[in-house]
Amino acid sequence: MRNIDMIRQVADAAAGRWPDVLSLLAIDVPASPRAQVPCPACGGNDRFRFDDDGRGAHFCNVCGAGDGLELVKKVNNCDTTRAALLVADVLGMDVRAMHKSTGEDVSQLAQRRAEREQQQATERRDMAARFAASLDKLIAQSLPGEPVYLTARGLGGFTFPVLPDGSLMLTLASSAGITTAVQIIAPDGGKRLISGSAITGAWHAVNVPEETPLPEPQTVIIAEGLATALTAHQLRPDVLAVAAINAGNLKPVALAMRSRYPEAQIIIAADNDWHAEGETDDRGKLKVNTGRISAEKAARVVTGWVALPAGDFKADWDDLRQRDGISDTRAAFIESLYQPQGEEVSVLPEVTVKDSASQKQIAHKPWVACRHNGLYWVEPKPNKDTGEIDEKETWLCDELETVGIGQDGRESYLVIRLKPEGSAAVMFEAVPRREVGQPAGWARLRSRGVNITTRKSLLDILGDHLQRKGERTQWTITQTAGWHCGAYVMPDGEIVGTPDMPVAFCGGTSAVAGYVVRGNVKQWRDNVAALMRGNQSMMLGALVAFAAPLNSLAGGSCFGIHLFAQSSAGKTTTVEAASSIYGVPDMLKLSWFTTAYGMTVEAASRNDGFLPIDEIGQGGDAKQVSTSAYTLFNGVGKVQGAREGGNRAVLRWTVAALSTGEEDFETFMLKSGISPKAGQLVRLVSVPFVDTVEFNGMDDGDQHSRAIKREAARYCGAVGREWIALLAADKEAAIQMVNTRESEWLESLPEGASPQVKRVATRFALLDAAAALSAPLTGWSASECSTAVRLSFNDWLENYGLGNREKHQVVTRARDFIQRYGLSRFQPYATSKVNGNMDETHAQRILNLAGYLVDGRREDGRKEYHIIPSVFETEILCGIQKKLGGEALEDAGMLVRKEKGRLDSRTISINGTQQRFVVLVDVEED
Repeated sequence: MRNIDMIRQVADAAAGRWPDVLSLLAIDVPASPRAQVPCPACGGNDRFRFDDDGRGAHFCNVCGAGDGLELVKKVNNCDTTRAALLVADVLGMDVRAMHKSTGEDVSQLAQRRAEREQQQATERRDMAARFAASLDKLIAQSLPGEPVYLTARGLGGFTFPVLPDGSLMLTLASSAGITTAVQIIAPDGGKRLISGSAITGAWHAVNVPEETPLPEPQTVIIAEGLATALTAHQLRPDVLAVAAINAGNLKPVALAMRSRYPEAQIIIAADNDWHAEGETDDRGKLKVNTGRISAEKAARVVTGWVALPAGDFKADWDDLRQRDGISDTRAAFIESLYQPQGEEVSVLPEVTVKDSASQKQIAHKPWVACRHNGLYWVEPKPNKDTGEIDEKETWLCDELETVGIGQDGRESYLVIRLKPEGSAAVMFEAVPRREVGQPAGWARLRSRGVNITTRKSLLDILGDHLQRKGERTQWTITQTAGWHCGAYVMPDGEIVGTPDMPVAFCGGTSAVAGYVVRGNVKQWRDNVAALMRGNQSMMLGALVAFAAPLNSLAGGSCFGIHLFAQSSAGKTTTVEAASSIYGVPDMLKLSWFTTAYGMTVEAASRNDGFLPIDEIGQGGDAKQVSTSAYTLFNGVGKVQGAREGGNRAVLRWTVAALSTGEEDFETFMLKSGISPKAGQLVRLVSVPFVDTVEFNGMDDGDQHSRAIKREAARYCGAVGREWIALLAADKEAAIQMVNTRESEWLESLPEGASPQVKRVATRFALLDAAAALSAPLTGWSASECSTAVRLSFNDWLENYGLGNREKHQVVTRARDFIQRYGLSRFQPYATSKVNGNMDETHAQRILNLAGYLVDGRREDGRKEYHIIPSVFETEILCGIQKKLGGEALEDAGMLVRKEKGRLDSRTISINGTQQRFVVLVDVEED
């Protein structure tokens, strides 16, 4: 746990600071998401980009995607722990408190850290010295003047340092007022940064002389380039106008302005990088409107506004000024203002526009705004008494926001971010576009716990808002819960861990309301796990729940543990305690009384998760239970046609189930006349339930059981999410633990163990690994967990045996068949000689004839049962291969072969012709 906590602390500390962190680690990333540079990890030039988004997000077409910590791992060829320590050094975090995670000596870590810090400090000093020398040289060469670059664009009257070749020298300063970057703009518009420039978060203010700073501005306009910033200054001389130099720096500068001027209105003067739909660049990549996207991202993080030039052509505000003049451009600037969170609106009430005749106020449009923990339809209304603009607010819904788009192969989706009432968790719901604005879509969102207006006119407004506004980031859409893109999707849509790319859940489960969190991990450990401690079967049930996400992570397939006992020994209590790991027990628990299709849908919605199923006897129809079990552990749903043509997507899942009943699964099936296949018996493993022996402070078993049920309902859900987060933080370590335990268990099996026994042994090895990894959450020691798992496996092995179960089933059915029908379905057939000269015995006709009972043919005096081959296949083999069945019967001494390699033999004369039968003899059971 120390490792995981350290990694999480470092990642949280680095959030929003990754460009600087990576720079100090000598990892070069582009300042703009659209910039293309060689990958710092693999050196490939094939499409590397650095999106950042506060978590260091990046993508390489060769070595993949990830966050900032993943990039540090790839560059330094190390594990997650080592990468976190490198980042911790840069951030100045205390490595001593984390040294036990790496197994290194404290003094060694401190020495290495000091060496790195010294080296990095030297590099920073050298870079700063080179930059300062270059800056001094440029200052010495420059003279104040009006650059050709500006005068050619009609921006006369602005003085800047001009170099001998006519280039403009533009200095950028950080929040501390220190010059950190210099941009050189040639007369023809060519731009470059001098070596050592650090532009992230640095800007150039075009109308605030450093030596005489003005009072705090009420409005700040941030533009990409210098020309656009100067145009903004002409449009609004009363505001502070700054240049961020490029689109990638808009967001850092916006954050710096918000920190510097908390109450100011911030406007991003965006470039409209318009392009024709479907247009691609030289590499064949679809073009995007980088100017608009970057401006909206910057505005969103500071609750700011965006001013975007209108029209289907590429332009910035300086282009419009040159074309239309100051007056028209000013009007267009004000008219274009909108907030990314809501509908397009015009400028604030106090802002006015002068026309040729008089000063008039711009009319307002209604818009959707996020206020008071919800979305509201805001309608500006002029107040005749005060002359002010009043706002009428009409509630639409709880917090909703479109944050992405995606497809699942058949449908297109909008990804909606929402916050259910009464919950602090933020969830993401993928809504099919065909449902947006329709009753099905509103029902889907309401089912997630969101309150939405019922007024039709307002629903239309909300539907249009969700479709037209918000981000258009590409998301992975999935109908199944579980592991996706490195993170885990809970059945209620909550994401645990950090995915490689955004993931949204569009599936559903009947138990979605049960996946809630009550209390915390410590409360569950002290009040639920502590009561289960020392009880073999109860601990086993909880370990099945913990093993569910670990099983899928390690590449396992569906399996289940079936706990059976005649008495009320605590089976249901065990299921409820195990269910509390992920949510409310009563709401997560299922019953075998269901259809196979219903079980399929539920399994898919809980993919890579835990499936608690109580009391197999309540399933009623044993045939239906058998079908449901076979479908459940097969892991693949039925192929179904779609109404509009073609087939629906086939559902697939991996689950770990915990089942209970009064009888083992095989006995339950056999009592109903169904012979279960051996594959079913090793997928749903029947283990005898061991009665509760440790009451852990309670007076008796009844009080103990009631206490567990009560506490499991009070403290639930938190430990499961913490467990999944632990696995997601270090997947490789978890997988290695499973592989190690599997090897140990397989090596410990007795010689001659069948492949089926080995398969079950790997299931218990998984439970053993889950016990070791989850020990900090349960409070149980590794030794007592391993003992409980080992004893449970031995109990199963004692009932199942070491051999092949299918062979055992064939021999058992053959022996039972002879004993049951030897005198009722076999017609006696007497023989006079051992050499085979037989006299057919004529007897009364037997209905449902199984074969002939031949006596007097064998030297040992035993009777031979000559069974009709079709009867043998149907009632004894029951679907098992002939070769395997023959080997089993021959090994048991029951099969008489007349011809090598043939199961049936030509043995007796029926109606004058030799017929083939399967010949069996009854032998004493071993």
